[in-house]
Amino acid sequence: EAGADYVSFGAFFASPTVPEAALVSTEVLSLWSEVMETPCVAVGGVTPRNCARLVAAGADFLAVSSAVWNHAEGAAAAVRTFNDAVERAAPS
Repeated sequence: EAGADYVSFGAFFASPTVPEAALVSTEVLSLWSEVMETPCVAVGGVTPRNCARLVAAGADFLAVSSAVWNHAEGAAAAVRTFNDAVERAAPS
């Protein structure tokens, strides 16, 4: 309401980027998306294997830095894998 472009919530999973981060429930994404129009970003240990839960809970965006930059097949392969996972998880 004060003009933010987005808000972020996390960490949802253990993260190599911020290993000391406390974990939060995906419920915060659901609650936020029910009452607010400002997009939300899910942060913290997000990978292609676990991102479906976050998308289903209401995340508009995913912060995926280490999962992209540390991907064994390179960043482009990581982005393709994320795109596939998000497409499968997104509500119809």
